[in-house]
Amino acid sequence: MPERLQKILARHGLGSRREIERWIVEGRITINLKPAQIGAQFIPGDRIAIDGKEVTARLNIEVAPQVLMFHKAQGQPIVHDARSKQLPLDDAEIAVEHEPDTAEAVIDRLPAIRGSRWVPINPMHAGDSGLLLMTNDGNLSYGLTRRKRWISTAYMVRVLAPGNSEAPPEIPPHVSYDSGRGAEEVDFTSVEPSGGEGSNLWYRVELPRADHRAAVRALFESRDLKVSRMTQVAFGNIELPRDLPRGRHRALTEVQLTAVYELAQIKAPEPAAAQEDRIDPRKRRGVAPDRSTAKKKSSARHGVVKSSDDRFADDREAKRAFKKAPHKKVSTWKIGGKKKPSGDSRRS
Repeated sequence: MPERLQKILARHGLGSRREIERWIVEGRITINLKPAQIGAQFIPGDRIAIDGKEVTARLNIEVAPQVLMFHKAQGQPIVHDARSKQLPLDDAEIAVEHEPDTAEAVIDRLPAIRGSRWVPINPMHAGDSGLLLMTNDGNLSYGLTRRKRWISTAYMVRVLAPGNSEAPPEIPPHVSYDSGRGAEEVDFTSVEPSGGEGSNLWYRVELPRADHRAAVRALFESRDLKVSRMTQVAFGNIELPRDLPRGRHRALTEVQLTAVYELAQIKAPEPAAAQEDRIDPRKRRGVAPDRSTAKKKSSARHGVVKSSDDRFADDREAKRAFKKAPHKKVSTWKIGGKKKPSGDSRRS
């Protein structure tokens, strides 16, 4: 059945739909050795290549959708390219000492998956840290990207407060800032102090939408508080576990996986147990037969025949009697290169 090219490539984790559309415009994708066009359809049997490397075999492999949560350290890139290694252009964050052992990219620490690749759900700069969600389902990543306006998020923010005030200053949950697309006003769900000492104060900031990260920094800078660190601790209803060390990953539970697909308004994949129930028992490997081989041999040796259908009982008895009856052996002899039975009636 024909399917849009960018959709099937994204589903197999070869890139996001936007990336693939850009690659098509740039002429990096070919179908049957011809440059692909926007809106092209993939038909089983077509040969697809990206940058001259054929990926058709990947499209024939069905991989179960997966989502991993990764605790990203500050200064750690997601992939090995020049863009991911660039830090945000902010003096406060660039001046912060990055966590040790962050030269290795996130993608290097994730398990390899045949026929697919990992795609970030909530991309981060190398200078960001905290909860990073990775998936091999390009459709899920695309769906969540389109719905960022309706997905809540939360950050732990460390600020440098002037002086050594005993009580952290109250921050009103509202800011107006220039987002690059013009002036925007953002209302936060909550801005609550979360400890700290001296000039280093921590706040937990919750937003009703996931595409206003820059508003968090603008909120504190409007109160003359410089942000020294931002750690994402929640995306939708997925929280960063306290027992997940930096640089480690963990698979989402079935409940969490279903919740993520609901955020993207995409039908969640069936659990592995449900998929196994739909498999014909006769096609399953390692399924024990109804009766063991020993039982069958024993039944045949004692002449016991068990059948769920008695209509063929007479036929079986007739076959058994025919096998036991003595039969005269017929010898053959050759005449003119042909074999004829010696007991031929025409010679008698």
